[in-house]
Amino acid sequence: MRTTPVFHEFLAQTKPLWLMGKRKKPPKLPQQAVGDMRMVYARVTTMHPDEVQAAVATADALVLNWGLHYGKMPQYEADLTAAFKELEAHAAQPGKAVIFQETGAQHFKASDPGGYATGEWEFRDKSADKQCRCQQTEDFNVNARNSVLYRVLGTGKFNHIQLLPFYNLTRPRWRWHFGNCTQRPNGWNYYSCCDCTHFCYSPGMWGVHLNGLVRALRHSKAAALR
Repeated sequence: MRTTPVFHEFLAQTKPLWLMGKRKKPPKLPQQAVGDMRMVYARVTTMHPDEVQAAVATADALVLNWGLHYGKMPQYEADLTAAFKELEAHAAQPGKAVIFQETGAQHFKASDPGGYATGEWEFRDKSADKQCRCQQTEDFNVNARNSVLYRVLGTGKFNHIQLLPFYNLTRPRWRWHFGNCTQRPNGWNYYSCCDCTHFCYSPGMWGVHLNGLVRALRHSKAAALR
């Protein structure tokens, strides 16, 4: 698609979001869609105040999640509360929206002593489990993270922030993970990678999820989508 002067202005306005920055976690991709819609994707694993401030300064609608990379729930609650104060002020404005997505389900088993850090099992008990087999039930900490989210939203202080369901959509899909990802070209964890966190692409699953996103936007103050 041919870019326009307006899109170049958009690139300049969103520069704080799409620059690599000190954490260097690509991709951060400004996109020009059909019509007037423009979109930026930024990969951020935990809350950083400067990135929240950059987001509310440059975007009308924000769709975000932090969760999987938090191991200490008091810190997660403190970070959510701090971020939501700024995000609530943003979402309360006409034409603005903030959609916060639930943390999705992981599907590793409790008997893996090192599986608590990630859903990838890099530090799992290989003597007990020599193959990558994601399990039917998630049994560590994801519900705890969503419980923190519900508790913060339940204070009644952030009524303009919309919740995007994701946990119940992902919980029964334990077969949809990447699973055995050993011998990857980049060499990282070449013989030990088992991914029970990330999900493979499925038009049906993501179609349902995006429909939920549209509903959340329509319940927000993003008047252009009503």
